[in-house]
Amino acid sequence: MNKRIYIIGAGKVGSAFAFELSAIGYHVNFLTDRNPDNLERVSKKLIPLVSSESVDKNFIESSDIIFICVQDRFIKNVLKEISDSGADISGKYFIHTSGSESSALFLNENFRESFTGSMHPIQTFDSVSTENKHLLSEIYFGIEGDKDCVELFKVIAKELESNILEIPADKKFLYHSACVVSSNFLVTLMNISAELLGSIGIDKSISFEIFKPIVKNTIENISENGLVNSLTGPFERNDIETISNHLNSIYKELPSLIPFYTLLGMETVKVAFKKESINLNSVISMLDLMNSYVVNEVKTDKNKIN
Repeated sequence: MNKRIYIIGAGKVGSAFAFELSAIGYHVNFLTDRNPDNLERVSKKLIPLVSSESVDKNFIESSDIIFICVQDRFIKNVLKEISDSGADISGKYFIHTSGSESSALFLNENFRESFTGSMHPIQTFDSVSTENKHLLSEIYFGIEGDKDCVELFKVIAKELESNILEIPADKKFLYHSACVVSSNFLVTLMNISAELLGSIGIDKSISFEIFKPIVKNTIENISENGLVNSLTGPFERNDIETISNHLNSIYKELPSLIPFYTLLGMETVKVAFKKESINLNSVISMLDLMNSYVVNEVKTDKNKIN
């Protein structure tokens, strides 16, 4: 597509967009970032490309599509800078890549004659890209915005060999919560597994290597058999004695993890019931067991306070 692109924010997300949009034929001509190191690392690999450390009026007016790839807390500031620049923004596409914020941020009279929306890649970005890492290929994008923007998103996603999810603007926070649970909390889960191993003397630094096969096979099972049918373990087989032993050991050794185990345990009971591997009586027994530990933990905390 013969469209000229201006990317504001050359960090982890913006740099990925710069390289991958360029790779599929878009003209990424302009780049802005307050960090000169980011600008240098990205711009020297994308030629011709003009860069700046602040929002540039000429860049805006010379572009067809402006991607705003900054942290959520800075989006409003960028929008104000765009408005204050005095640039003619009519007929241009303004897109932010936030997972939690919606296109409602553009509800400003200065953007009424523009096309606005949000296009969030459901992907994890751990560093600034200095080449095309294909992070935006074969993934899903959470999208919403006005009709013209949504149509553009569909085109871009298709060219990236990716898919789209149309998200109601007022449900973006719930949508982003799901993304956080699937990625960020996975890191937390692995860290807690490491803490549990560490409590019995196993080097926490090798915990991921220990659990990598089981995590990999679990994900493969989910891909092949679906979420509910992939559940295994003591909750799925109604092994309440093992669950009780888990809780007792954690309560003695790492009591701060009781809320974690019981909360996830209660949710796992629901999955096991959906799978029909346990009956209602088993559900009640397991929930009662975990609730008893939650109550004890609350009592312990109150005693500490008093």
